Amino acid sequence: MLQNSTRFSRLVDLAKETSSDKRRELLREVSDVFLETSPDLSDDERSHFGDIIGKVSANMDVAVRRRLAEQFAGQPKAPLGLIQQLANDEVSVAASVLRKSEVLRDVDLIAIAQGKNQEKLGMMASRPAVSESVSQSIVEHGNDSVVAGLVANDGARLSRGTFQCVVERSETSEVLQAPLAARADLPPDMINDMYAFVSGDLQDKLRQRLAALPPELLEQALKDATRDVMTEMRHVKDADRKAKGFVSEMFQKKKLNEALLVQLARAAQMTELIHAFARLAEVDVKTVRRLVNARNTEGIAIICRSQRFERATFSALALCLERGAGVAGKSINHVLDVYEKVSSESAQRVMRFWRIRKEVADTASPGAQLD
Repeated sequence: MLQNSTRFSRLVDLAKETSSDKRRELLREVSDVFLETSPDLSDDERSHFGDIIGKVSANMDVAVRRRLAEQFAGQPKAPLGLIQQLANDEVSVAASVLRKSEVLRDVDLIAIAQGKNQEKLGMMASRPAVSESVSQSIVEHGNDSVVAGLVANDGARLSRGTFQCVVERSETSEVLQAPLAARADLPPDMINDMYAFVSGDLQDKLRQRLAALPPELLEQALKDATRDVMTEMRHVKDADRKAKGFVSEMFQKKKLNEALLVQLARAAQMTELIHAFARLAEVDVKTVRRLVNARNTEGIAIICRSQRFERATFSALALCLERGAGVAGKSINHVLDVYEKVSSESAQRVMRFWRIRKEVADTASPGAQLD
């Protein structure tokens, strides 16, 4: 009891001291005492220490606050109030606490994430363990660089919904694609979704992962994809509605065929081409739009292969995508090499995922399509 009284007397002296040098000296002394005796302190004692240390340090310069944060960041029994104060301080002070303090609760981290400070979000994303709820908040408020760091962190747990958000962002952000493709826990159906818009080595890696899926995981992935499609149904946009009507008219006139695809491709009527291609291939519009937007000639080759389209049809579609990207056209031999590269087995495996979307969409709402 006498020892505790002595500690609190020092705290009182610290609170009353007006000299900045003396306050700094006392602050260092009291902090050291706390760190040495923390395991033996009661919750109330720890709270008192934290309150006074926090009050005094708030008026100290940045270097002092930074040292304090570094001292307390690794302490599992550091006062919560003090750690919260340090975590909400400027970036250089908050850094060590945000990166490793176990005292911070999910609610504290989420509140900081909502401040949208990208440096702090990046520090939180690198923590040894990041819960699903904190990861969700980081993805919601972080830029692509922050989110890439989170995804690359094996200690970060991401819910299915958070993974879906990151996969959708990765369609237009290459910085997210490689760390996503490397995640061992990326849901199989999302591996397949990414295959529609990544290119080069990443496509090879994703294809290998899909090929190695055990049958039971493949079936579960299809069920997950089915459930997600039910939540993705949207109202059809005007341009899509007109294109869908055009395709239905062509179907009724028995003119929905490869020749029409080639005609639409050469005329650069992309919305009509997307709907016509989706209808002929029995794939949902969203998947085809992803392929077209990503200029994914290999994905187009997969569909053409599965439908046994002529090589000339594929080459017309592929060259159309390249023109739309505004890049120099590739040789016809190069384009056809892509077509020949796709095996029938690979095409059918990928098509299972792509077709499930259309089946669910048609069942759930016969007059609707995914956007």
